[in-house]
Amino acid sequence: MIGFANGTGDEMRRLLTSVAFLLLVSPALGQAPSPSTPELEQKVNAILSKMTLEQKIDLLGGVNTFDVRGYPERSLPLLHTAAGPIGVRNDGPATVMAGGISLASTWDTALAEKVGTQIGRDARVKGKHFLLGPGVNIYRSALNGRNFEYLGEDPFLGSQIAVAYIKGVQGQGVAATVKHYMGNNSEFDRHNTDSQIDDRALREIYLPIFEAAVKDGHVAAVMDSYNLTNGEHLTQNSRLNNEILKKEWGFQGILMSDWDATYDAVAAANGGLDLEMPLANF
Repeated sequence: MIGFANGTGDEMRRLLTSVAFLLLVSPALGQAPSPSTPELEQKVNAILSKMTLEQKIDLLGGVNTFDVRGYPERSLPLLHTAAGPIGVRNDGPATVMAGGISLASTWDTALAEKVGTQIGRDARVKGKHFLLGPGVNIYRSALNGRNFEYLGEDPFLGSQIAVAYIKGVQGQGVAATVKHYMGNNSEFDRHNTDSQIDDRALREIYLPIFEAAVKDGHVAAVMDSYNLTNGEHLTQNSRLNNEILKKEWGFQGILMSDWDATYDAVAAANGGLDLEMPLANF
């Protein structure tokens, strides 16, 4: 249980740091300079010092289907997410943009950033803090029912479009969430399919867009997928979450689960997951 306790502490600090960032950067001033590390640390330490253990643990699970739990008395408002990536789903009518494959087919990064900006603006107007997009899974099966959301089968092209889109969204003071990390090759039986991927294919095909989103796009959040990759569910896959995403790439944002995609509480905590989104099982 030592690993679980330490892992939970890291996740709490990571989550609160991201929350503090959202609080310190006004959504109306999306281009404002990022708060400095000392500012964030001061904010996080002040919040942690006032929270009970139960409150800290509660904060690691989402609520109300699309929200991140808040404690207003601790200066932590309820945070709202909205499904993407081609528009701001939830809460009534929305402007729907062209699918990801259509955007990628333009080879136009300036246009991708404009699309991200518009979607980010829509999300901000609706009071959303996180947009659940872009979707960047590489095409590996023509039968994948969500291929239209993604950016094709070229890792380089996908990287360029995704980074521009992320910059557009986050320029509006809304956190982008790149998904579905990783190997989500099919919609059929998503909770149980196991993508067997050798290391060369992993590095050359599957990971480059996510890596670019982290290193070049400075994406605020990453969403783990439902599937297994090389025998381990992504929400508890320590190699992909801890070793590659966080240590190798230096990701410091929030790593969240997809909805109802957490299968083992201890394994998820030790495997690097920061936030379990509904339906919260643990």
